[in-house]
Amino acid sequence: MAHPAAPSQLEDHLVWGFLHTFLQFGLIHSAVDGPEGQWFVQIGADGRIHHLTDTQDAFDFVLDILEIIHEGQEEDGQ
Repeated sequence: MAHPAAPSQLEDHLVWGFLHTFLQFGLIHSAVDGPEGQWFVQIGADGRIHHLTDTQDAFDFVLDILEIIHEGQEEDGQ
């Protein structure tokens, strides 16, 4: 899925913004927002689907990805 639909709550908009950016840069394969703040994210085309059960779980997932990016930049000397 190239473009997930924008959710209605502010917190979910923030998560959606990050996930949409991750999609655009190829950091994740797909992301779909579900009911009541749930998310379904697939990192690779053949990878498992991560079920993020609420907005806090989704925030934690986003922060984990940002930490991986940060660590990669430190290794590259950026």
